[in-house]
Amino acid sequence: MNNRVLFLFVFIPFIINAQSIKGNITDATSNEPLASVNVYFSGTSKGTITDFNGDFEISYYENSQSVFTVSLLGYVTQTFSDPLNTDFSNLKLQPKVGELPAVYLYPDPWSRKKKEKYFINQFIGTTAIAKECSILNLDKVRMRFNPITKKMTAYAEEPVLIENRDLNYLVTYNLIDFEISFEEENLENIKISSSIEIPTHYMISSYFVGSAFFKELNEKDSKRGWVRRHRKRAYKVSEVRLFKLIAQSRFEEEGYQLVFDRKKVAVKDHIRSRRKGALYTVDFREKRYEVIDSQNFQSAIYLDAPILVISDAGNVLNYRVLKTGGFVSNLKVSGMLPLDYKME
Repeated sequence: MNNRVLFLFVFIPFIINAQSIKGNITDATSNEPLASVNVYFSGTSKGTITDFNGDFEISYYENSQSVFTVSLLGYVTQTFSDPLNTDFSNLKLQPKVGELPAVYLYPDPWSRKKKEKYFINQFIGTTAIAKECSILNLDKVRMRFNPITKKMTAYAEEPVLIENRDLNYLVTYNLIDFEISFEEENLENIKISSSIEIPTHYMISSYFVGSAFFKELNEKDSKRGWVRRHRKRAYKVSEVRLFKLIAQSRFEEEGYQLVFDRKKVAVKDHIRSRRKGALYTVDFREKRYEVIDSQNFQSAIYLDAPILVISDAGNVLNYRVLKTGGFVSNLKVSGMLPLDYKME
């Protein structure tokens, strides 16, 4: 009896400590402590910064698909998939080394203004929420259109800062990859005007990849009713909720309709979901579907492969095989909420 009590007395503190991640971060070159380093779980609002001595402490977020991220402007970002079993007591960040400007064989024929318009639409989105968003450091985003490949790419050496006034978030987004594919327009019947930039291409598809951290834009507004209502509205039509419902086989229960070949079809005849640990493996019979939600917003799902791997939160982990169209694809970053968001 006494041995059992002693065991519990020792074991309980260990469990509590295991759920808190502590560390110290220094410059890999000078060994000086680094203050104000961003330490967060990607895609969530769970984060902190290091103090003057480079120390940090953060509660563990129990979502195995949320990558633990350490970033600071001017340093190489580090990510960790298993932070509970990682030693952060002496984490060193490598300063970024200045790169030589790239030399391109083919000049970029597009103006900065034209590329910014495409970037904003395909990164922020084109819905009503997007109109309430601003990129605070757009000048730090480098963009290029390659006339040979007909692709526009973009990258940023520092996190892209997005002010989302509709959802009261300041989003810090580490942009890893961004690409838009185009096809050339037939200009034979288009009248050329010297005052207007002629649309020489039309967009086929776009995608971007990165990690995000969400922070309240205004702490005073965070508890206000309008913020809760706006976030609830955004979550109900969000991409992560759509795929979460598909994974959990609650798609039709929540008022969604699945359409194939212009006909409404039964989900059970086209989609099969199986849970494996914290993930879902979802099989699709066809490679293209239309989706109509409870508010009659129409979206499309295009699959390069018939299987999606989806997390509990609704993140599609093998995102490269998936493309979306219609309403969901127009939401982009403006419609994103933290993975730890819970609808009230």
